[in-house]
Amino acid sequence: MLREQLKQLLYDRIMREIKPQSPLKFLREADLEECLNSAISVIYLYSRMKKGNNKTVYLTEVISAIGHGIVTKNKLKRDSSLAAKVGAFFVYSFEQLGLLQVILGQGSNNHAAYIVQINNDDGIVKLWESIPSEQIEKLPSESPYSPWVGYRHDSGNFMIKTGNKGVFSTIQLDTHPILFSCLNKAQSVGWRVNHEVYDIQQWALRNKTAAFSDIWEQRSPEAKATKLREARAIGSMAKRFLNKTFYHLYYYDFRGRKYPTTAYLHEQGTDLARGLLLRADSKPLGEAGFRWLLISIASSWAGNSGREDGLKTDKIPLDARVDWVNDNLEILMSYAESPKVNQGWMEADKPWQFLAACMELRHAFECDSPYDYDCHLECYIDGSNNGSQHLTALVRDEVTAPHVNLVPLELPGDLYRYVAEHVWGIIAEQVSEIHPSELRAINRTIDTLIDIKRQIQEAEPRSERRAELIEEIRTYKQEHEELVAKASPVFWARLTSNKDRRKVMKRGVMTLPYGGTAYGLGQQVIDDAKKHGIDLLLFMEHKWGAYMGRLIYEAAQQSLSKPMLLLSIFEKAGRKAEAEGRFLSWTVPGTNFPVVQNYTQGKTKKIWVQYGPPLGERLSTGYYQNTLQLNISFIEDIEPSKGKQSQGASPNAIHSLDAAHLAMTVHAAPFSVTTIHDSYGCLCADMPELFRIVRETFVELYETDPLQSLMTDVQGDTSEITYGSLDIHDVLKSEYCFV
Repeated sequence: MLREQLKQLLYDRIMREIKPQSPLKFLREADLEECLNSAISVIYLYSRMKKGNNKTVYLTEVISAIGHGIVTKNKLKRDSSLAAKVGAFFVYSFEQLGLLQVILGQGSNNHAAYIVQINNDDGIVKLWESIPSEQIEKLPSESPYSPWVGYRHDSGNFMIKTGNKGVFSTIQLDTHPILFSCLNKAQSVGWRVNHEVYDIQQWALRNKTAAFSDIWEQRSPEAKATKLREARAIGSMAKRFLNKTFYHLYYYDFRGRKYPTTAYLHEQGTDLARGLLLRADSKPLGEAGFRWLLISIASSWAGNSGREDGLKTDKIPLDARVDWVNDNLEILMSYAESPKVNQGWMEADKPWQFLAACMELRHAFECDSPYDYDCHLECYIDGSNNGSQHLTALVRDEVTAPHVNLVPLELPGDLYRYVAEHVWGIIAEQVSEIHPSELRAINRTIDTLIDIKRQIQEAEPRSERRAELIEEIRTYKQEHEELVAKASPVFWARLTSNKDRRKVMKRGVMTLPYGGTAYGLGQQVIDDAKKHGIDLLLFMEHKWGAYMGRLIYEAAQQSLSKPMLLLSIFEKAGRKAEAEGRFLSWTVPGTNFPVVQNYTQGKTKKIWVQYGPPLGERLSTGYYQNTLQLNISFIEDIEPSKGKQSQGASPNAIHSLDAAHLAMTVHAAPFSVTTIHDSYGCLCADMPELFRIVRETFVELYETDPLQSLMTDVQGDTSEITYGSLDIHDVLKSEYCFV
């Protein structure tokens, strides 16, 4: 058995390699089973989901996480150097059994870095499955957690994940009832795995169906392997809890956002994970709940609605979504009845949640009346560009309000399309100023570059022809450098479809309220170029992508002037705090949550870490040839992070406000509400009431003018702020602000 092999290997190495004078000598007396379980869990988790675009698994991260866990469990003093050496000792044994490999690769800053490459994922999964559920910290519990009554839970977890321990003394049940209510309500909710969806997921993964096209279409073998491990991890965890009810423990981050301590299988997970979840409790649908089940199906399909205006099913009026489901009922039922045969459900925007909702609808129709069906499925409503909604509400901006649906509208507003109109207006103006002869030359240059790049794509990798083409395009760009530099607006003017223009806008406009910069927006355009399915963007020059990022930022400054001004005021307050050597802090209106931007980092130090038993003679450095020099973050020796007070000010202020709205909504609802930042879920029967409550709490938060409170706390300069004429109570009548 693989686990026994690994355990025996570690035991033999501990006895043979760890001398009495070694700092690792405590391992001789440690509980090897417990240490091994800790190492397996870290390797399993780190080799799966990572946030952001960089999915690389760095050796320093893995060994530090393993080592700190083992050092803590053995009640030793925090020591990052010791932790790295302990972690390296364990990782080497995994490599000896062929489970992984440590290679020298390229880090995120293009510097050389040691990377962990998984060679036997099935083996890692089997090791993880060998750990009893109660010994894995990231798994849910089979019994409800005790309620929070103070800042520290019975489990030992802290209510707020922050490095600033001073905030704990301010959190009390009688002064912060909403914060305790929000966590305790969430922890009382029981969950179950949807057995039908689980079976289809396993079949779909084994047979490499289009339901997992995001895996199979990956060009990079590493990215494909990472996504495959991610899918298997979710399935493996679901398998542990088939036919069981389970619960999550929740906590807040330093801005007040609520998260589960569980990994993977929770309501804040991917579509794959969320499609597996059913509430353990249920309610009869009733007529209104049945309507919301239909709306949920249309919203998760988010595809062609068949309308002349081309709107997708998640962008049409609610009654129209109901009509769409009724018009397509036969095909929707075929997905639920025979998902392996009728595979059209795989084309949905959220295929697993869509399929789960179709299956629930089929069960409802199996009752004498669908209204009587006891439904366990949750449906969700989401904020409309929620970050921009909060900015707009803060300054009562009547110009932006329709585009983020804070006022009643016949059809949903579209902020991405609104900004796109401004962007391409600027592009058209810039192109019109180019002399016709120069414009023809620029177009010829663009055509030539596209033609050569297309040939490079079609050429065999590492072939002589490909090398010739790469040299050809390099030379051509050098010879036409001035025209290439002027080509940006002409290139983007070729994108004529409003649908495609909106795609290019979406990510940048979405991230603007959360600290997006002109440079960052340009990098997003470059990174996303191949993801939109737009042929033209496959041949985009990087400088043309950077131009678009700057243009989005410039257009937003004009079209979203009041919200963008507010972002700059928060940023200036952060710079001022940093200059004065303090952490920016504020109390969040509505919940009294104490936010402190306690941005610190462990000092990075170079240390030597022995990787495996010593090889060869000692080198002139005093170390052996298989001793690695690593940059380790010493978490016991912290220093302030530079630039973070200004960078974090505006996104954290907005996050804290959407977190406050979330907590207020959960507290006000007389039933369980599931929240995912700006998304609110409940049993279908409860949605009509939640639809009303979420609007009422938004108005409650903003009718008190929270901006003045925030500006006072952060010492922001309010002299440039001007309020618009938006009546915040219009939110109560807006169908699309949360839908």
